[in-house]
Amino acid sequence: MSWYHNKHYGLTLGGFHTTGTKDLKLFTPADEEGSRVGTPNTDGYIAQADWTPFGGEGQSTFSNLRLGLQYKGYTKFNGAKTDYDGSGRDASDNNTLTAFAWIAF
Repeated sequence: MSWYHNKHYGLTLGGFHTTGTKDLKLFTPADEEGSRVGTPNTDGYIAQADWTPFGGEGQSTFSNLRLGLQYKGYTKFNGAKTDYDGSGRDASDNNTLTAFAWIAF
């Protein structure tokens, strides 16, 4: 879901859900990327705030700059909320904050 004010300021919220078949040979316990329970099942959300300085009425629609921050939060990773890899890492240990800039022509 996204909302923009005057084509300049935006907020976006979304969720993601990934599932897969349990396979203990493919999804094995390992530091950071492993799966203690043998599945790739992952859940989380994305929140983004951005600014498009040239996006207003009467301004170019062919060359826009967008600056923003995006936060990705995990509520489940590789099948578990806590100790998902067998090494004590929790799903939230994979949360990330990203700053970005892009230009569309």
